[in-house]
Amino acid sequence: MKLIKTRSGRYINAHHAIAFSIEESVIEVEGKRRRVYNLVVYLPQPLLPAILGIYPTEEEAHQYLEVLVRALCGEESIIHVESHF
Repeated sequence: MKLIKTRSGRYINAHHAIAFSIEESVIEVEGKRRRVYNLVVYLPQPLLPAILGIYPTEEEAHQYLEVLVRALCGEESIIHVESHF
């Protein structure tokens, strides 16, 4: 069994992940509004999507998505994705 650790500290069974995506959003950091990119995992209903990481650029979010996919194909049982925010 492979578990993915979310940004909030929950563990999700990778078997239940339906899809991964990168979504753009705006957050406030140090009093300034910034555009960031969320790495999101979608789960079956009634579960809500979970944010795995937040990144300053879309390219960086894609790099971490590739790292996640490689880790899912590997031997690790608990996968943690680093987040910048």
